[in-house]
Amino acid sequence: MRIATAALLCTFALEASAAADQRIVRWTHAEASKRIYKGQCPVRLVFTGTIQAARPGEFTFAWKRSDGTLGPARTLQATRKGQAWRFHDEWELSESLRGWAQVWIPSENRGSLAARFLVQCK
Repeated sequence: MRIATAALLCTFALEASAAADQRIVRWTHAEASKRIYKGQCPVRLVFTGTIQAARPGEFTFAWKRSDGTLGPARTLQATRKGQAWRFHDEWELSESLRGWAQVWIPSENRGSLAARFLVQCK
């Protein structure tokens, strides 16, 4: 039983490593212009995203939000390892909300950590 478990873990580790090697995106990052906002609404939040390539290749990305919205997918072509892009998205809020937005990589089924925010309208 112990040998079978070890073989299974080893196989899983090799598959996970192979999947990671296939990724074009090395890392993603998202941040909100205002983490906490208390004031008059509507308010416009600006989100900044960063993507860095692990290797050359094509990938898609979109903004994913806590309200269930998935923005339009955009395709980028990395021509070299380490190539990076910065981009922005805006979200106008007319009511109080605790939410988040993240850079989503649908071609790799993963995303950045969420850029969380709190808006309290007066």
